[in-house]
Parts: sequence; C-alpha cells; structure tokens
Amino acid sequence: MGVSEAMDLAAKAHQPSLSGRSPLPAFKPFTPEPAEAGAQSAKPTAEGGRDIRQISLDLIEENPYAPREVYAPEVLRERADSLRANGQYDVIHVIPHPEKPDRFMIADGWTRVTACRVHKVLDTLAAQVHHDLSPLQAGWMGYNQNESREQHCDLDRAFFFDKMYAQGMTQSEVAKKTGISQTQLSFYTAFRKLPEETLQIIRINPGRFPAYIAQNLAKVARKVSEDKASSLASIFSSNGQSVNWMINQCSLLLEKEPRSPQKQKIGKVFRYSNGVLRQKGLQFDLSIEIDEADQDEFNKALDQLLNKFGKHPAPAAPEVAPQE
Repeated sequence: MGVSEAMDLAAKAHQPSLSGRSPLPAFKPFTPEPAEAGAQSAKPTAEGGRDIRQISLDLIEENPYAPREVYAPEVLRERADSLRANGQYDVIHVIPHPEKPDRFMIADGWTRVTACRVHKVLDTLAAQVHHDLSPLQAGWMGYNQNESREQHCDLDRAFFFDKMYAQGMTQSEVAKKTGISQTQLSFYTAFRKLPEETLQIIRINPGRFPAYIAQNLAKVARKVSEDKASSLASIFSSNGQSVNWMINQCSLLLEKEPRSPQKQKIGKVFRYSNGVLRQKGLQFDLSIEIDEADQDEFNKALDQLLNKFGKHPAPAAPEVAPQE
C-alpha cells in the first residue's frame, strides 16, 4: 500500500435528522427527449444561470487532485442506502475533461458516484458543469466543500496538501488559501513520516487521529520503534482512550527515564525600544509592538520558531456536514 492510499475517509451519508438541516427541494433534472436518450450529457438545462445536466456515471472520471482518494466500504454502503431511500439532495460538481471530449472530471461528489457504481443505485446523477475550472482548481473546490463536512479529517488534509506542494505551491501559499497557519501545516507532514502499518490502522478510523497525534506517533516510530507506534495507534483507535492518554503514552516512551525536577531559574528581563521579553524558569513571555510594514516578516519568523518548539495545537471543532 502506497502512502497516497492512506487518504481513506469518506463523509458519512447526510442525515437531516442528525444535522438539523432540512432536505433541499426535490431536484428536477433535465430529461432528454427519447431521440436523445443516448446523449445524456449533451444537453444542459439552465437553472439560475448554472449548467445543470443529468450525466451518466460512465462519463465521469476521477480528479488527480481530489481531496480524498480511497473510500471505506461501510461509507459507500451508507451513501448508497441514503441515495436509494431518499434520492439525490444536492447536485454533484464536474468539469469538462481536459483531455477527453464529451467526458467529465469530478470536482465534488465522488463518494456518491462511487457508491452508485458499487451498489448499482443510479446510472446517472444530476451535476453542475463548471467550464471555468482547471483540474487543480476543481480539486480546491472539492477541498473547500469537504471542509464543511464533519467527517473531513486531518489525514485527508495532509495528503491533499502534499499534492499541492508537489505542484509547486509553497507552505505560505497553502496557508493563505486555507487559513491554516504555517505552524499548524507543519504538523500535517507527520502523516507521511509514519510507517505503513501505522497508516493502515489510521485509515480504519481516521477521525481519531488529528495531525498532532500523528506527529507524536511519528516521533515514537523514529526514536523508539515502528512496532510501538503501531501498537499505540491500534489501542487508541479501537479502545476509546482519551487524547491526553495518547499523548502521555507517547511521552513515556520518548523519555528513557523520568526527568528530574529542575531548579527554578532566576528571572531575566530583556527590554527593547518596542517591547519586552521576560524569562522565568522555563516560561517566556513576550510583549512587543511590530510596525505594519514588518508584520509579514515577523509572522514568518514566528511561525518558524513555533514550528520548531511548539507542541500539538488543539484540534478544530467538527462542523455539520452537507451531502457529498
């Protein structure tokens, strides 16, 4: 199994009773005239200025920049059951395939496409065709849609960001596009450093493993053993231990012997014309005013410093999920 295959999370079927979100009005897709039945994607219908079509699933292909890649069987089964019972709530989003005339590439909705294919639910899906997006831009559209779904996890984000880096984007550019600081982005790189066995465990229950847990496991794999990292991941995934338990277990393994209590150091104060830095023992308190013209450079330097010395930022709170 390659590292790229570790992106195995799909959003669960949208359930209005759980999210509190009412179903959209029944969608009325374009129905071709009988003489045009073999050309389901050829004729669009205008809906609010959008190009909406009923497209055969056989004409839709994957996007190499998709924010998700592999989908768990139980997720596909849930989505198939939802589509079979309730129909299609939202249109999927596609772009014309850049290399294959009369075919399409997915932007958002691949879970539904795959569920319909695997479980033979529908032969066509209502889709909005975006004519002004490249495959890379379509990938970002899918990412942004997934960010509003509660099942989007750090494992998905990590390997999507790696795809963007491979296309030449810098960490600073990804930070501006996502609103995630460079310090936090650095934690996502831990997933690619994990051994394959640990990644396979995370794939089963990826929502349990935020990026800072992956970073701790990567340290255990590197400094202790890969077997220890996989064993911890397996226990944490299946037995429901708390995040604090996981972090403490990693810390115990990383410390060969308990740290001896450190003597309290005499405090120091460093004064500057625009602020002050106070050190008391192991604690540093900084209060400084930065000119507007220097703020970008200061933020970059601060990100680099925190990236080196900061520890596991808190995970973001989950959000309610629309249908994918």
